[in-house]
Formats: sequence, structure tokens, C-alpha cells
Amino acid sequence: MNKRTIIRNDLSLAAPWVTVVLLIAFAFLLPCRVEFSSEGEERQREIASAMKNTVPFFIEDWIGQDRLEDVPPAAQKLLKPNAIFSRKYRHFGENRGDPHTVHVVMVHCGDTRDMIGHYPPICYPSSGWIASTIDEPAVTSLEAGEYDLPIAVYYFRRVDENGNEAIIRVYNTFILPDGQVTPERRLISKQSERLALSVQGVAQLQIITSMSIPQEEAADAASVLLSGMDQLFNTLHLGQGGGSET
Repeated sequence: MNKRTIIRNDLSLAAPWVTVVLLIAFAFLLPCRVEFSSEGEERQREIASAMKNTVPFFIEDWIGQDRLEDVPPAAQKLLKPNAIFSRKYRHFGENRGDPHTVHVVMVHCGDTRDMIGHYPPICYPSSGWIASTIDEPAVTSLEAGEYDLPIAVYYFRRVDENGNEAIIRVYNTFILPDGQVTPERRLISKQSERLALSVQGVAQLQIITSMSIPQEEAADAASVLLSGMDQLFNTLHLGQGGGSET
């Protein structure tokens, strides 16, 4: 795959943010929220700092721009995760307004229970997107440097007020405290059953591309960007866990 392929993406910036809002909206309705230990609080600060400061704006042929200013004030008041990363990457040489972009979103919740039930098949339809089935070559993992991240791929479509249809592809996975990476919600639910594990938190990663991008090119672009996030993944203990769920 050519890592320098120019990617065309007409995805609205609003889509991932609506999902992030819904991701957290019910978090504080959950019972029995706990006080974090000093070690737990330090761990949350470490992850938040890594999400804010360690991901390069320049990754190979891509340049990123943070989009936090696109979150409405009401949404910012509602969103109370430990940290949010949202960055739009465009290919070098493209005009600022040219929609050749890939959008990377990561949310880290300090309490795993906050993440239960909040993933693309639930959140996107709640914001007006229709789940779709697309016939294209299957992708089950993305490269992130020396690691392969198992992912689930979801497809959604929506028609805007002008009658234009947008179709998007969402790569989705979760990163557990011990560095396991899984697209399976059952592991999130299993972890949340044990308080000691639940309060260690979990990160959800999404990469959103337009369906105008062929699957192979989209996966290649996603892998290029993920491979440039090695410091963040090290902080999240990617590949350092023993895989224990007990």
C-alpha cells in the first residue's frame, strides 16, 4: 500500500463530535461512582497529558489541526471524560479548504463503566446516521508501528439538508488499562464488573473516513497516522499487558 496516497474525505467535522457527546452523555447517571486513589488520579493526568502533548501534528505526508473549537459550549459542559483527542489530518500540498482529510478521535474515560453501551452502532444512529452494509474487502486490523490493532469497521450514511448523501467508514477499537486492544464490547463489560479494573479507565479510538476512499487506501492512511502516535500508545501501555482479565 502506498503511504503517500492522497486521501479524499468529505466527512463533516460534526459527525465525530456528536458521537463523542453521546459517548459520555449518560456517564454521570451511573450509580456508585468511586473516589480515585492518588495513583489513579496521577495515571489519569499522565494519559490526558499524553493525549494533549505527544501526538505529532506532522506525520509523514500529513499535517494535523485540532478541532476542539468546533465543540459547542453546551457540549463541552456536558462532556466530562478524562481526556479527548480530536484532530483532522490533511495531506501535504492540499489547500486548507480542500476535503482531503482523515479524522482521528480518541476518548479516555477514567471509569470503564462510562464506556459501556457507547460505541458506533449505538451512537451514530442516535445522531441521525443510518447503519449501512458495504461490500468491500474486509479489514480486521490496522498497523500502529510494530503493533497490529484489531478493529471493527462500521458504515453509516446520512442525507444533509441540501439532499447530498454522505457515507462514512468508522474504524473502532478500545484500549484497556493493561494495553490489550479489542473491538469487542464484552471485554469492556467484563472489566467493568470488577471495581479495581473499572476505575483504571478505558480509551476508545475512532478513525473516520469518507467512503469515497477505497478501503485499502483508507486503512493505509489510518496506519500511517497511528504509527506516528507511538508515545501516546506507550503511555496507554499498548502491547505491555499480559492479557489477564481476572
